[in-house]
Amino acid sequence: MISFDFLFPPILGCGLIVLINVYFGIHVIKREIIFIDIALAQISALGGVIGGIILNSAGSGHEHDENTLLSYIVSLIFISLAAIVFTLLKHKKIPIPLEAIIGISFAVATTLAVIILDKASGGDVHVHDMLIGSVLWVSWNQIIRLLIAVSAVGLFHFLFRKKFITLTNSFKNEKCTLKNSRMWDFLFYFSFGIVVIEAVNVAGILTVFAFLIIPASLTVFISKSWIMKLIAGWTMGIVAAVAGVLLSVKLDVPSPPVIIILLGFLLLLGYGFIKIKAYKDI
Repeated sequence: MISFDFLFPPILGCGLIVLINVYFGIHVIKREIIFIDIALAQISALGGVIGGIILNSAGSGHEHDENTLLSYIVSLIFISLAAIVFTLLKHKKIPIPLEAIIGISFAVATTLAVIILDKASGGDVHVHDMLIGSVLWVSWNQIIRLLIAVSAVGLFHFLFRKKFITLTNSFKNEKCTLKNSRMWDFLFYFSFGIVVIEAVNVAGILTVFAFLIIPASLTVFISKSWIMKLIAGWTMGIVAAVAGVLLSVKLDVPSPPVIIILLGFLLLLGYGFIKIKAYKDI
């Protein structure tokens, strides 16, 4: 029988990702920039890979903490640059939609990361961990870092929630009533990126993307209230996370694919229930 001590860290890690990603997911759905999470995740992962290469090229004898710190710094630099680019492109009249540019960024960053990792020792394992993650084996150090990032970014967005909601509601408009809208746009992408860096280290790019988009997609059909959307998204995400971790252990399979499948199943189940209820109310 699997002990609670073994199951608690991955469940807690997934829960923290759900709490922050559902919030950002509602913004992303409203803005119609669906692939921003997966693009930022891959860009941060590319930064981490390059950070590791810089450290290795400087010579051996480095501690693990130093390696982690350098990778984080380089990832943060890459996220900052991406946030600047996405902010500027949103405010420029260009024929290419922002969503297409975000998708291109993801494709290029993924290709570069895979090419670099392919030359490294154990490259296939690194690629697997980058995309799928190893949530069952998450360490308490990773959980604490994720908790700090989620708490700091969550508090920041709570304090300035009206500005971010106003920005999102007017995202498609050429003129925004919010002062310094470019600065707030940058802060949205940058703060999101800070969470993504830690979340990907825990659950992998695809799982983080699923936690962002799938619960938020269901909330579109539930309510226009942000509170109700958050409650519904959090409930769906946490149920899928807990059930996915427990089921994956029982079946002896990786947790992320099971969690993603359950999220998709709950989305279809929830949508079907809403449609049936709407039909009965007619």
